Amino acid sequence: MSVYKTLRRLAFGCVMIWALAIASPAFGADAVGAARGKLLAPHLTRIKRVVFTKHFDMGGSHYAYTDAVSNEDTLNPGGRVKEFNFKGGSSLCLLEIGDDYATKVTTLLDDKDGVFRDPDVSYDGKRILFAWKKSARGDDYHLYEMDAATRKVRQLTFGLGVADYEGIYLPDGNIMFSSTRCFQNVDCWHVSVCNMYLMNKDGKYMRRIGFDQVHSNYPQVHPTSGLVTYTRWEYNDRGQIYPQPLFRMHPNGAQQTEFYGNNSYFPTTILHARGIPDTGKVLAVLSGHHTHQRGKLAIIDPSKGRQETSGVTLVAPVEKLKGVIKIDRYGQRGEQWQYPYPLDEKNYLVTFRPAGAKLFGIYFMNSEGKRVLLASDPKISCNQPVPLAPRKRPPSPAYPIDWRKKTGVYTIQDIYHGPGLKGVKRGSIKKVRVVALDFMATDIGRKHGPSTISDLAAWDVKIVLGEAPVYADGSAAFEVPARTPVYFQAIDANGHVAQSMRSWSTLMPGERFGCIGCHEDKNQAASGTAGVTIALKKGVKPLEPFYDISGKGFSFPKMIQPIFDAKCIKCHKGGKTDPPNLTSELVWDSAARKNWNRSYHELISKDRPGGPANDTSQRLGVVAEKSKYLNWIGRWSIPTLIPPYSYGASKSPLIAMLGKGHEKVKMTREEMDKIACWIDLALPHSGSWTEGMKPEDKAIYMKVHAKRMDAEKQDALNIKAYIKSQTAAN
Repeated sequence: MSVYKTLRRLAFGCVMIWALAIASPAFGADAVGAARGKLLAPHLTRIKRVVFTKHFDMGGSHYAYTDAVSNEDTLNPGGRVKEFNFKGGSSLCLLEIGDDYATKVTTLLDDKDGVFRDPDVSYDGKRILFAWKKSARGDDYHLYEMDAATRKVRQLTFGLGVADYEGIYLPDGNIMFSSTRCFQNVDCWHVSVCNMYLMNKDGKYMRRIGFDQVHSNYPQVHPTSGLVTYTRWEYNDRGQIYPQPLFRMHPNGAQQTEFYGNNSYFPTTILHARGIPDTGKVLAVLSGHHTHQRGKLAIIDPSKGRQETSGVTLVAPVEKLKGVIKIDRYGQRGEQWQYPYPLDEKNYLVTFRPAGAKLFGIYFMNSEGKRVLLASDPKISCNQPVPLAPRKRPPSPAYPIDWRKKTGVYTIQDIYHGPGLKGVKRGSIKKVRVVALDFMATDIGRKHGPSTISDLAAWDVKIVLGEAPVYADGSAAFEVPARTPVYFQAIDANGHVAQSMRSWSTLMPGERFGCIGCHEDKNQAASGTAGVTIALKKGVKPLEPFYDISGKGFSFPKMIQPIFDAKCIKCHKGGKTDPPNLTSELVWDSAARKNWNRSYHELISKDRPGGPANDTSQRLGVVAEKSKYLNWIGRWSIPTLIPPYSYGASKSPLIAMLGKGHEKVKMTREEMDKIACWIDLALPHSGSWTEGMKPEDKAIYMKVHAKRMDAEKQDALNIKAYIKSQTAAN
């Protein structure tokens, strides 16, 4: 065969392969012609008009950082702005698909300096809600609404230095959104935090309903249940990489609880989840922690399990996952997805970037991976598609709350039910300790990350609110402050923690939240306890004070050092023959920019393993940290459930030593309980974020803290106005 014929046949073969790839989406190409019509036809009435955005690919060093607050640097005077993720130039667009499946794109709004994001469409299909930031430093993201027919735009939220975005219409007519109005800082990096807020359709009565440590992102109403799902990033007494689970709550903020993955390595991060109609499932993007907002497309079915891969199936194409997957930057190679919008369980609108491509486009895609390109731009990504059409209004689940009240109620049916206290003898748990968390307003210019309140132990200021009795049947019922993040510890007869909740819970005013047991499986039926529990028979009680420290941030200098001063420093005062030094002498920690007491420094540092295992890197597989005298829950402890009595006062040599009457020193029960509590709270040193700071650093912190206080005052005024409006309406 001649060289010419050989080349001609090779060329013909390449053309045929190219043609098959175009005609067959299974080969990873876009459907055209008849194949395009076959895929779109069954869904055309729902997607004839689609709102979408054009903007830069959002994200920074971590999955959540997309708000780009205009004054981020002034929130940290004298310090460093770690990152500011914003690139102006954006459009809000309308995609229209004709009966011949041809597409037309119309620009609704265009801004060469600003960014449009997060469109949502009202249930009647007549209004478009979106966020708009008009410039990098002269404006912030705020919520706007467009009349779809007239294209008239009105602004709903205002204020320079705060960002409002990810707004959604609720079934009851209100609007929920993410906002930085909480004035908090991520514990492990300098970036502002966003939490969930609620307001009416005109932007009135804005009030905070999320009280979370770091970011809560992307609320969406599930079309079947009417509940709101959202991503919550949390790391109370555990590592910060893996717990970005999916949570859910009622539209009024009540019953905030896990939907999927709160005790899992996987999914590392659940992004952009939307409920699948007529199912209890969601379609979501599975991503990593140190990544932008993109990853792999998956269906999550909590009925099959709520941890690791048990309820997760990749789609486009379908692939069932197995085992435990521990990957920080999960799903960042190859084809990438963002912002899926499920039409049903097998057909979706998606933001998609083929492998090797630089920009995202809007696609119709099915679960097999067959796809139709609907909109793209050679200069900028197209993203966030939402059909501009009427849709069925989900149920508006009613869960009673009362904004006039200042408290809520927790009930526990049987604390021994569930894996949290597996193997613990019934009757051994005597109390539930309730601990509130005070989250950081801003860092104070630390070079490698925010300020801390402990030496690589507790993340946040901890406030012991009090304790509630656990009755013989394992039940408890107690009142706590509403709109306050709290967590629980199971306390035994020795005053030691058997198990601790490494998350937090928040009640709305007047809300009652019931737990079956300790970390019970939400897919299992309730405990077999018959009738009304002892706790409910006795009635809901206020918390019992924990000595004289209830309601105060737990401060080592104020609550533990006085015990050492009275009982210990007579011998342990810093000489060569009397280690450890238990005096209150101050030790400057340049990394934390804090003064620690000498006693604190020596107890936590003595014979503590050094080197790489003891630095601030993310250490996988750690449960407890240890020194010669102490044992405490690790700041980077594993995300999965830890067995009872794995760490804490019960395993600390200091407690055993004092309990035996070391050198004939007699500690009172109160003193032993306070020392045990300190250990079981993960060794906080500071009872406030400014304790131990130098005056110049305190001034920096308090400048932002004042903004938080002003925001809380406005929040209280808004709630008062809301109550008045509800009273008038009734």
